[in-house]
Amino acid sequence: MLPLLRGYEPDRTVLFDRGSPVSAAAFCGMATAMSARLPAARFAFNLCEGSAAFLLATAAALLARQTLVLPPSRLDRTLDELRAAYPDSYYLVDALSAAPRSPNVQSVALCPELDAANVSPPPDVWPPPMIPAAHVVAILFTSGSTGAPQPHAKSWGEMCEGTQTLLRSFGTPPRGAALLGTVPPQHMFGFETTVMLALQSGTPLFDARPLYPADLAHALDAAAASGVDEVWLMSTPLQLRAFHRELRQCGELRAVRRIITATMPLDPDLALTIERDWDVPVEEIFGCTEGGILATRRPAKARFFAPAAGLVFSISADASVRVSGGHLPQPLAMSDRLQPEFVAFADGGRFEVTGRGEDMVKIAGKRASLQALTRELLAVPGVDDGVLFLPAADATRLAAIVVAPGRARHEIRSGLAGRIDPAFMPRPLLLMPVLPRDANGKLPLGDLQALLRAQRTAVAVEDADGTEIFVGEATIPADHPALPGHFPGHAIVPGVVLLELVEALLAEHGYRVRECPQVKFLVPVDPLTRLTLRVEVTERASARFAIGVADKRAVVGRFACESVVADA
Repeated sequence: MLPLLRGYEPDRTVLFDRGSPVSAAAFCGMATAMSARLPAARFAFNLCEGSAAFLLATAAALLARQTLVLPPSRLDRTLDELRAAYPDSYYLVDALSAAPRSPNVQSVALCPELDAANVSPPPDVWPPPMIPAAHVVAILFTSGSTGAPQPHAKSWGEMCEGTQTLLRSFGTPPRGAALLGTVPPQHMFGFETTVMLALQSGTPLFDARPLYPADLAHALDAAAASGVDEVWLMSTPLQLRAFHRELRQCGELRAVRRIITATMPLDPDLALTIERDWDVPVEEIFGCTEGGILATRRPAKARFFAPAAGLVFSISADASVRVSGGHLPQPLAMSDRLQPEFVAFADGGRFEVTGRGEDMVKIAGKRASLQALTRELLAVPGVDDGVLFLPAADATRLAAIVVAPGRARHEIRSGLAGRIDPAFMPRPLLLMPVLPRDANGKLPLGDLQALLRAQRTAVAVEDADGTEIFVGEATIPADHPALPGHFPGHAIVPGVVLLELVEALLAEHGYRVRECPQVKFLVPVDPLTRLTLRVEVTERASARFAIGVADKRAVVGRFACESVVADA
């Protein structure tokens, strides 16, 4: 049996609920009272968005001996699928108005419980209630960045030991400190650093989850007004970049004395810049849903990760990397590719992360890391965000989705041409206003592939012969300068104007027309007529095209073209 809270005296603050301190004894009383009112069920979907509500809901469910289901997203489809897998369940939500519209699913709202406790708090409960170490506290899911999210069950004992590993690795926050997280607690990193750390370290959680720079500034002001001396900020590299871009002029980030980040690789240059501008150490966790915290580093000072306290990395007989000891109930095989500083992880076992196991792709006999290729894409001038990925498991070309305001596809490909091997030049390449990142900044592969399929302007490469298919629509206006004098009394769109539409579509995708060896004009085209365009470009840079009017083909032909970058 292990206690719900560790490191607290009964009057120590465990939570700042909307700025008001909640003592450890009062929190235990609230959780105990609420647990008795929860529905009788085996599983509880904790969908609370507020930090205070999530922490209280977690404690109440544990005291009721229930297991939390922490979905990777709140999409109706995801919840329906998980409900089918965990039918004996209900929803924990901030307020009933925020409950998902799922038929025949009971929801319990936390905000009324918190409000009622402020008016007439339940009796204090001390010492903290005990929870069996073997009890499964939560089922967490992988992000889905390399496939479908996979569930992983975590026992209370395993999670408590993981918190001790984290504390031995980073040290215990001093009195007067508080935890502030920008990541959803449904994610392993968020659950470890804003839920378990608050329950098991004696360090209170501040009720805020900043999403934007202004949110962070407001939360830090509120924490200072509540008497918090220093803040440990738990965030992601993507959020840190946005926070720093807007708040870098601050000189220092008020009260933030430590930043801990995870969920994706942290750029050492970004870490160095933040440390210089804000005078605060930035540290990084290497971990996974399966094992939680595994290693740490301070990227501004070291490129190697050091194993987290009590953990040992080694190379097994089959040459795979395994990590064992500490909070891990059994050795964990790593899918990530790790390069030890010294042979076989000797002398402390420090290492570099060179990519994920699923990160390597082989195209035209050449191998490359998707992570490394994406890093080159992000270095292209004008690219704000982007990713390269396989559009299908058996695809023979890579695809890319890029956020680059004011940039054309051929400009991005030109920028990539000097950075990556032509075999990995992405086709198709979509320009989008934003990437479908989840709340942790990750990009689920299924979402990328679905977005690619949904676009009509660039369909994925066909595996059989490498053909690319581009489609579009156009209308020739009645005041087009080529129309006057062309069949007076009944203007007809000249053929050259129609061919220019195809040429423009090819240019949009990075191709330049050299000649038109074949074309047939089948029916006349009137101005203001809705036209459909379809172009098929083969590996030989032969572009077959068709222009349609209603259900008829108006023009068919073929262009000989060339790529404006050397990847054809």
